Amino acid sequence: MGGRLSISRTGVWLALMLAWIMAAWWVDPAHAQIAPQPACQNATAPRTAVFFVNGLTTTLDEARLNAGKLELEFLNRLPAMAPAVRANCHLFSLNYNPTAGEVNDFMEAAQQQLDITPTRFWLELEGLGLFAPHLIRDALQGPMTDLNRIDASTIERHAAVYREQIAPPSCRRVLVVPHSQGNLYTNASYDLVFNQSPSLPSSAIRIVGVATPAQTVRGGGLYRTSTTDVLINAIRLIRPATLPPNTNWGISPLLLSPAYSGGHSFIGYLSADPSRTDILSDIEYSLSALAVINPC
Repeated sequence: MGGRLSISRTGVWLALMLAWIMAAWWVDPAHAQIAPQPACQNATAPRTAVFFVNGLTTTLDEARLNAGKLELEFLNRLPAMAPAVRANCHLFSLNYNPTAGEVNDFMEAAQQQLDITPTRFWLELEGLGLFAPHLIRDALQGPMTDLNRIDASTIERHAAVYREQIAPPSCRRVLVVPHSQGNLYTNASYDLVFNQSPSLPSSAIRIVGVATPAQTVRGGGLYRTSTTDVLINAIRLIRPATLPPNTNWGISPLLLSPAYSGGHSFIGYLSADPSRTDILSDIEYSLSALAVINPC
């Protein structure tokens, strides 16, 4: 029964997201007239790799949908961006953070960021009354062995991808846009890249975090967290050093929809303003900074 419920939840979520994207294309002529990047037609134009890193409880299909939304919004705004940004060809990819389900992911995030055991994390959240009691009970009654490990193999895989992009012969700049728990993996991957390859220029990677539970953004990167993000607000109550909110979804009907996860979903961040404009402005600023860097 649990498998059928999970499939149903994912199917409904994907259907809602696809319906929204199709509606956006029909209603907004600008989305329907997006042209390919001019710089990508030039073989000599510099290349910048842009990676989306997914967060909690995200299936591969959902992560792909989020990555597509990021590329769509970027291309829609690209003609109005700085000349230095338009002169680059931006290659979008997904650096997937595998999900093991809602319970496992939240516990792993607790182990990584909050520096507390999974059991204590769920007890603290139960005290805040933010999650369903049955979910907490199921988590505490389940096996803990595999949940007390940070997924080092995922961090290594992400770091290897970034290293390959920066190093010869690729010599590409890298922008990473992580969401939620993806920010923790991105910080760890950034550290690993330059710990293992100190000769690579750290300025060749920039990060623009979204809905981050972290306390920092590596490399002096930027981030946007909404004042209405229920999950990050809960983590901040437990760990006050979590980066403060610096954007919001405005007065948006998205906040009323269960599909938008209590103001935490990535597509929600890129569908409402001012959060969408703030994130795209941070991306433009970061890409402008990368444009003057020669990785090789």
